[in-house]
Amino acid sequence: MKITKFAIDRPITTTMLFLGLVIFGFMAYSKLAVNLFPDLKLPVITINTFHFGATPEEIEKEITNTLEKEVATLSGLKELKSYSQPDASTITIQFQPGVSPDEALNQVKTKVEAMVTFLPKEAEKPLVQKFKLSDTPVIDLIVSSNELSANALYDYTNKTIKNQISRLEGVSRVYLDGGEEREIKILANQRTLLDLNIGLSDISEYLKTTDKKISGGNYHYKDRVSSVEVGKKFQSVTDISSTPVATPYGTRFLKDIAQVKDTIKTIKTKSLFFDVSGKKHYNNIVSIAIMKTADANSVQVARAAKKLVAELKPTLPPNIQLSIPFDSSEYIQSAVDDAIMNIVLGIIITGFVLFFFLNDVRTTLVVSISIPVSLLGTFLAINFFGGSLNMMTLMSFSVAIGALVSNSIVVVENIIRLRDDGTPIKEAALQGTSEVMMAIVASTGTNLVVFLPIAMMSSVTGAFFKEYAITIASATIFSLIVSFMLTPMLASVLLKKQRKPGKLARLSIRFFHWLENQYEKSLTRLMSRKIYPLLLFTVMFIIFIATTRLLSVIGFEFLPQEDNSEVYVEMEMPAGTSIQKSEQLITQVEKIIGSYKEVKSVLTVIGKKNEITQGSNYASNKVKLVAKDQRSFSSARFASLLEQQLEKIPEIKSTVSSVSSSDGAPIQFMLKSDNTQALNKATRLIGKKLKKVDGLLNFESSLKSGNPLIRFQPNNRLLATLNLNPLQVALTIRNAINGVKVSVLKENSREYDIRLSYPNDQVNSVKKIKQIPVFTPQGSYSIGALAQVFYEESPAQIQHDFKTQTVEFVGNLTPEALQGEVQKNIEQIISNTELPSSVKFSWSGNVKELEEANQDMMVTFMIAFLLMYMLLASLLESFWQPLVVFTTVPMAMIGVFVLMYMAGITMNIMSLMAIITLLGLVVNDDILIHDYTEHLMHHKKMDLYSATILAGKTKMKTVIMTTVAIIFGMLPNALGFGDAGAESRTPMAIVTIGGMITSTVLTLYLIPSIFYVIRGRKKK
Repeated sequence: MKITKFAIDRPITTTMLFLGLVIFGFMAYSKLAVNLFPDLKLPVITINTFHFGATPEEIEKEITNTLEKEVATLSGLKELKSYSQPDASTITIQFQPGVSPDEALNQVKTKVEAMVTFLPKEAEKPLVQKFKLSDTPVIDLIVSSNELSANALYDYTNKTIKNQISRLEGVSRVYLDGGEEREIKILANQRTLLDLNIGLSDISEYLKTTDKKISGGNYHYKDRVSSVEVGKKFQSVTDISSTPVATPYGTRFLKDIAQVKDTIKTIKTKSLFFDVSGKKHYNNIVSIAIMKTADANSVQVARAAKKLVAELKPTLPPNIQLSIPFDSSEYIQSAVDDAIMNIVLGIIITGFVLFFFLNDVRTTLVVSISIPVSLLGTFLAINFFGGSLNMMTLMSFSVAIGALVSNSIVVVENIIRLRDDGTPIKEAALQGTSEVMMAIVASTGTNLVVFLPIAMMSSVTGAFFKEYAITIASATIFSLIVSFMLTPMLASVLLKKQRKPGKLARLSIRFFHWLENQYEKSLTRLMSRKIYPLLLFTVMFIIFIATTRLLSVIGFEFLPQEDNSEVYVEMEMPAGTSIQKSEQLITQVEKIIGSYKEVKSVLTVIGKKNEITQGSNYASNKVKLVAKDQRSFSSARFASLLEQQLEKIPEIKSTVSSVSSSDGAPIQFMLKSDNTQALNKATRLIGKKLKKVDGLLNFESSLKSGNPLIRFQPNNRLLATLNLNPLQVALTIRNAINGVKVSVLKENSREYDIRLSYPNDQVNSVKKIKQIPVFTPQGSYSIGALAQVFYEESPAQIQHDFKTQTVEFVGNLTPEALQGEVQKNIEQIISNTELPSSVKFSWSGNVKELEEANQDMMVTFMIAFLLMYMLLASLLESFWQPLVVFTTVPMAMIGVFVLMYMAGITMNIMSLMAIITLLGLVVNDDILIHDYTEHLMHHKKMDLYSATILAGKTKMKTVIMTTVAIIFGMLPNALGFGDAGAESRTPMAIVTIGGMITSTVLTLYLIPSIFYVIRGRKKK
């Protein structure tokens, strides 16, 4: 009461206070980062270790197992997964919620550093870093040239363009794909080395020691200090060629025993770009993927990158072109702009709705001004809590529009009623606010106790919705302050006199008088016999039970699929396919993709399927489509059509999806076992059966054959007599084929690897590998004399889950399929399949996240329900009255399920969150009517029956007004206005509108009549 009296008595001071809030709100808004969704700071750490030339089995045994064993001793682990593949080991560690990412990073680094000495010497040092769900390119650049060599193009891109991009604020990493890297290759002549009785290891050690500068210390002479240095680094390829090498038969120059070539590294990836709209192929390109830091503004990073590109273009050599084919910030900015547009539309529509109800411009202004003031104040809270401007914070604004104005509606309606009854305006403003203060506090409190548990959810979903909860809770608090200060102050200044209504206003007034009378008659008829309210409750409860059956038709999914005008293709060719052969096959894929007029461009990377699965027989396409309004089908539908077309290429197994693999497939599960044979058997069995599941698309397992494996099994007894061991034999073969890095050549501040090996034509068959010499004190022996050859299949990848061998299955859904139904069918098939006893089944990925989200939201719902009950019981001083208020909640679900079914909306985390939010909204009108009923009974001394009828009649217009304001505030989102992000906004709007419609009808009839029946019996 004191703050209301202060605001009314000091209107200028109050105006300045809220003007200051608006100014600081604008300042906070201008500083907010712009992202598509909140950046989730999860305690997820990755360990990447490279060991070039090693098979998956070697990687697993020598690196993965070593690191896994040590990391597994850390406390608070939620997930521990590893992927062992050719050349690389990747381990992902997720800690339980509550552990900070920095703390998790330090713990893992400590464990890894302790194990570095136990890893193979040839392996690179493990790279430990934090993983972010938002770690996808903000922007992709293409550097191309028709004249420069691939080597020169890569060198220029790496040295000039990448360096400048890396310095941009907000850029965390810059990845290059394609082109050719320079490398100095020393190709030793096998016959010459055999004659000189020296091996590659001898030359390697000699070159390593020769290419060094070693400090000799400092010496003092009189008053001067001089440094001593021994040795010299290689300055050129000629220096390397002219290096003398000691042999048992005298000194030889390196160029006499080996060919020194200034050439390129073995190509592991190649990039291609197809400008479909321009009908032009670019085969000589380097693609640049720009990643942002966690706290950076995606749009600003992209804007800075585009500005740099514009500045670089005039400075580029005439034979180099630089373009931007993919820019995710465009979709992000469009999604944010569309969301803001919908908020503005909602505010405008709400203003017109309020004018229709209030019949006066000044009254409408007094009520409507609460929306922008509360929203701008909320930007301060978002900035304070480190949030950003994203789909979730903006969606909370859309949900809050009607709720923000509802408190002011209640206050103004009461003030006008008292003013029209003859109370002076200042007194009416003070008394009117005072009368409804308890109801407003109660309704605001119910909203806050709903959002408090949301902000404290511990799952990934909880982190996703944290900013949503904080934003809407902050907006609710600001709306409470506005309704207690700004609204009564403005009413006391602007609504001093009752204005003569115009023609339209008179029609509106007559309509609401008629509606109030009809409502009074119908409510009186409902309460004429106490059995009628109970019958109404029974009928509505039966309808509620019936509508729950719609859930099986509505279906479940983790997140609604966004249409960002991009499609992703992942391809697998037969094991052992070279980069060159893969490129020939990819041209067929590009031809099919380019046949669609809706395609703008295609970026291809040969050599990797995704960041985990890499190899010469893998490739990926990133397809850019025209804008959503320029095509007749969604990106998901296009993915399905393209999938059917690509099946015509027998050599390629493709997976096409409208979401990136980094976002996770909708269907993911694992089979685990310590018995490899049993696991492989179960994988083949399950894979065969699940291919027939309706709605499942691109279904595959991680159990795949890798490159053909030629295994040399050493004769250990012979090795022992020669004082050799299997490792020496293995290193001899590896160094001969893949080579060994002996040093680097530094030129113009750039370093280029120097690699020693045999020429490819001396090691490109099993017969030639057998002839590789191994030098011992007893003489030289060929590999064929020391080991037997076996031909085997090698896995493309070995996966672990908490150190247990695992096979992961992934699959997409057809556009018409429901995730829940497909999951149910998979579970039924697996339960009816007799698997080996050691094999265990478990869901993973998005399915597991959805299960955790459902559990987390159910707990959140129960906590919010309990907190609401405790709050209402305290305010109403009753144990049973809150239970009557809560009958609105299941009844609201009738409208939710029916409208979701009619709109074709699935049950996902967005719609589930809207249901929890609805919990706080639907009880507000109940509280308002109930509070006024109590006011009439205690202050006006009316009987229960009369007070119930009058309270309903008096507050009917306010209830309808607040409900309509909420519904029309959400209408732009429900209708899917805006191309970008509509798929995520629509479910929340549909749920809110459906719930508010049915809950309002029941609020006006069921709740008052049930209260009357129960309280009447208690009095007896």
